[in-house]
Amino acid sequence: MNSVLFIGNFLFRSRGSHSVSEFIANELENEGLTVYKASHAENRVVRLAQIIYHTAFKKYSLLHIDVFSGKSFFFARITARIGKMRSKKIILTLHGGALHEYYHRREIAFKKLFQNAYVQTPSNYLKLFFEQRNFQITYSPNPVVLANFPYLRKEIKPFSILWVRAFTEIYNPKIAVLVLQKVLEEFPEATLTMIGPDKGMRKATEQLTNQLNVSHRVVMPGPVSNDKLYEYYQSHAVYINTTSYESFGGSVMEAASCGVPIVSFSVGEIPYLWTDEANILLCDLGDIDKMTVQVKRILTDTNLGTRLSTNARERAEDFSWHKIKNHWLELMKK
Repeated sequence: MNSVLFIGNFLFRSRGSHSVSEFIANELENEGLTVYKASHAENRVVRLAQIIYHTAFKKYSLLHIDVFSGKSFFFARITARIGKMRSKKIILTLHGGALHEYYHRREIAFKKLFQNAYVQTPSNYLKLFFEQRNFQITYSPNPVVLANFPYLRKEIKPFSILWVRAFTEIYNPKIAVLVLQKVLEEFPEATLTMIGPDKGMRKATEQLTNQLNVSHRVVMPGPVSNDKLYEYYQSHAVYINTTSYESFGGSVMEAASCGVPIVSFSVGEIPYLWTDEANILLCDLGDIDKMTVQVKRILTDTNLGTRLSTNARERAEDFSWHKIKNHWLELMKK
């Protein structure tokens, strides 16, 4: 079987959680495949240097590159160019819910990147977008590590709301606070737990909680490692997803695996993976009032919460590594 070099963020050592590619690379190693990974560095300059070194000098037959928008897209272009110069077979996996918007400013760059490469994505939304522009794209869903996110709904804190994303603009952390404020009008004992690293908006979010006089109902423990994160999913009554973009929705899938009822904006891949009123409750992007109504429904209707919990877990099981690994093993053989 071929050896493969994975290019992406492999930051488990520093952050305590695996990226999707890090998990897949590790699992392929467990299947007997020779796998190299770059990079483990947090610093962007060091990371780029390590990526270029591995791509240019490592002995491998396949080059797998995670493709995101922004500066990460620049990394992908450099890596792919080196791989093509070495006549390596290249696999591109498209991530990032904003990638379709980024395409409009970089059409020529995308065409050069995709040329002579096998292109796949875990997002039906992105797949459709690029197919409409005459690119050949394969759907390859992300795996969810069910063992890390077990289904257990025994000790649930009443009226507790959970938010798990980075504190950055595209994930709209302030909206979670505004939803809490409205929920508190009917449920004064409601709480909000906000988990994730600070990417520039934590201070502004904290300031909003002070302005709205709800800071005593909000907890921000920062980033939480995978071996502890499931405890938060299991113990909260509702999970809210306030992101503006979604290429797959890893946090939503984790929440579903643990069975916490989910309320989400209907953006990107979400309506492709989830069914409103069956295994999730959806609302339009930015509709704070509707999201509040949906949260209140779960808090007051036990049967609704139970149905959403059970169905969400069943849906998450469709994305276990056991069901997805054959795609990757066959891809490595081609």
